[in-house]
Amino acid sequence: MRKQLFAVMLLVFIAVPAQADFNNAVVFYSQGEYDQAFREMQSLAVTAKHPLAMYFLGIMYSNGQGVEQDLKEGAKWYKAAAKLGVAPAQYRLGKLYMKGKGVPKDMETAYAWFSVAVVNGHKLSVPAKAQAEQELSPEELDQAEKLADKFKQKYRKPEKKQQ
Repeated sequence: MRKQLFAVMLLVFIAVPAQADFNNAVVFYSQGEYDQAFREMQSLAVTAKHPLAMYFLGIMYSNGQGVEQDLKEGAKWYKAAAKLGVAPAQYRLGKLYMKGKGVPKDMETAYAWFSVAVVNGHKLSVPAKAQAEQELSPEELDQAEKLADKFKQKYRKPEKKQQ
């Protein structure tokens, strides 16, 4: 019993500072203090595996905010967040695949990421998915649907239990 209580208390003490640090990082970002925001986000993404910090790192690398612009590194962070169910990261990653920026151009993969983001409630992904679909041949669309099904199984946000 004591070990369980200790484990719960440890998780609370770890989670609360991580959320506070993330909130501070967002404040720095919103104030245009990108160097400080980048340091905070990077620390959270690497040490705490914070999904939204990973997403912000994708944005910051893609836009060159607080760091030299690097679309490959931005794509890497978007993918890390996307795999943890962050729908805006799934959308942005799809856009990168659609345009071939930071990743190889791949309409099937773009379609798959948009599909997951749609399932996760991301509204901008609906027209993006439709656009990707128009650019695929019937055979490519079939492959894209299969890939989308795999992605949905792996990267869909967990359902919240209603009480």
